[in-house]
Amino acid sequence: ILPKPTHNKTTPCLAPTPTGDTIICHTDAAWNKDHKVAGLAWIFSNPDSTEVSRGSSLQTAVASPLMAEALAIREALLHASDHHYKRIWLRSDSQGLITAINSNLRSIEFYGILSDVDSMIATKFHSVSFSFVSRTLNGPADSMAKACLCMNPLGVDL
Repeated sequence: ILPKPTHNKTTPCLAPTPTGDTIICHTDAAWNKDHKVAGLAWIFSNPDSTEVSRGSSLQTAVASPLMAEALAIREALLHASDHHYKRIWLRSDSQGLITAINSNLRSIEFYGILSDVDSMIATKFHSVSFSFVSRTLNGPADSMAKACLCMNPLGVDL
């Protein structure tokens, strides 16, 4: 376990109050154990729950479900940056990953991905918060991740 770098633009907290310019992002991942492939999904909305954007992607060579969840967060932040969103409240149903992100210690398994996340937060955003959300409240992102995995645009033999 390695110490987490700190960034002065990061606002990790469990229950922030979104401002009018905060974009709420739900992320999720679906993982195929046999083929080490993951469907990643993210949905962006305003504080009033109006959807403003969504996306998904298929990722190969994914070692674990937790790695898939971390990749979904990284992809969501990449797309948030592309849309020039500056205040993000990211929600995931992966409690272990959210705890790891908000803690001062990181697993070596996720160090590279979470270092990418830290770098983006430091350079692309004014504020980023990470919260756990129950699986029932993350249903649309979950459905998108599963659909992405089933559509299999890379032609991976599932």
